[in-house]
Amino acid sequence: MFWHNFKFAFKTLIKNRELIFWTLAFPFILALLFNLAFARLHDYDVFEAFDIAIVNDESYQNAIGIKSAYSALSEGDEKIFNIKYASREDADKMLENEEIEGYVYIADGQIHVAVKTNGTNQTVLATVSEQISQSVVMVEDIVATDIQRSGGQEINIPEIAAKAMKIVSEAEPNVKDESRVMNIVSIEFFTLVAMACMQGAMISSEMMDRSLPNITNRGKRVSIAPTRKSVIVGSNLLAGYLLLFVSVTLLILFTRFVLGIEYGSNIALMLLVAVVGSLTSTMMGMFLSVFLKAKSGAKQVIVLVVTMVGCLFAGMFGGMKNYFDEALPFVNKISPVGLITDGFYSLYYYDDISRYVVNIVSLLVIAAIFFALSVRSLRRNRYDSV
Repeated sequence: MFWHNFKFAFKTLIKNRELIFWTLAFPFILALLFNLAFARLHDYDVFEAFDIAIVNDESYQNAIGIKSAYSALSEGDEKIFNIKYASREDADKMLENEEIEGYVYIADGQIHVAVKTNGTNQTVLATVSEQISQSVVMVEDIVATDIQRSGGQEINIPEIAAKAMKIVSEAEPNVKDESRVMNIVSIEFFTLVAMACMQGAMISSEMMDRSLPNITNRGKRVSIAPTRKSVIVGSNLLAGYLLLFVSVTLLILFTRFVLGIEYGSNIALMLLVAVVGSLTSTMMGMFLSVFLKAKSGAKQVIVLVVTMVGCLFAGMFGGMKNYFDEALPFVNKISPVGLITDGFYSLYYYDDISRYVVNIVSLLVIAAIFFALSVRSLRRNRYDSV
C-alpha cells in the first residue's frame, strides 16, 4: 500500500503545474538570468589595493600580532590594503561617506569587520581578517604550550615567539585558493540552490494538506480510510522529497557543468548539502501544514516570504552576507537558507570541513525538531466529525 500511494502521490505532483514551475522551472530561469547578469564579473585578473580603516585604539595597539599582520598587508608592491587609522566614530563617518570599503576594530580580543555594502573588496577584507584571526589563535596556542613545557625553567619569550611565527608562516592557508576570495558571483548561486531546496516546504505543505481532514475534503476521506495515516503521510512526503531532490541535483549539475559555477572539488559532499537541505525544507513544510490553520495558498505565501528573507540574509540580492553576519550573526546560524548557503561556501573556500560539518548537523537538528513537533501534533489531533 505504501508504494502504491507513493506512485499515486508522485503522479499527482508531476501534474501540478504550479508546483512544477516553482520547483523545476523557476530556479533554472533564475540561474540563466544570474549568469547573464554576472557574465562580466568573472574576470579578476587585475587586483588593486583598496582603502580600509583600522580603529586605532588601545585594543588594537595591544594586539601586537594582529597589528603586525595588517601592517605587512599594507606594504610593498603586492599590498592588499591602503590603511587609514582613525577612531571608531571617524571610521563610521568614512564608511558612510564611502571613503573606505570597510573598517576593522578589535573587541574582546577578536577582529570585527564593518562594511556598508557587500562586494569583491568587502569579501577580501572579511576573508583575510578571518585568516589573521586563525593565525593569531595558532600563535597563542603554540606559545602557551611551549611555556607549559618549560616546567618552571627560564622562559625565552623571543625564541618561543619566533618559533611560533615560523610555524604559522609555513602553514598552509585555510583558504584553498587565494583568488577565490574575490569571486562573489558564487555566493549568488549558492543562495539560488538554497532557495531551490526550500521549495520543498511548498511541496510537503501541499502534500500534508491533502491528508488533513480540517484542511481539504480529500483529507476527510483519508481520515476514514482503512489505510494507516502514517503510511499515507510518509509516502506523500517521500514523493515530494524525491521530486525536490531530483530538481535540486539537476540545478547543481546545470550550474556546475553548463554555466561553470564552482562548488568545490568534492561532489559527494556537495550533493550531501542538497540531500540534507531538501530534507530540512520538507520537514519545515510538514510543520507549517500541521500548525497553521490556514488555506494552502496562505501557507505557500508564508514559505515564500521565509525563503526570500533567508536568501537576503544569506547573500542574494546584492550580496549582503558579510554585513548580516556581522550585524545579526545568529540569523544565518538558525536559518535553513543560511546554513545551506554556508555549506556550499565552506566547501568552496576551505580545506577544513569542520565548518561544513557544523552546517550539516545544524540542518539535521532543525529537521528533527520540525519532524518531532509535527508528529506530536498529529498524534494529539482529534476531530469530532469529518
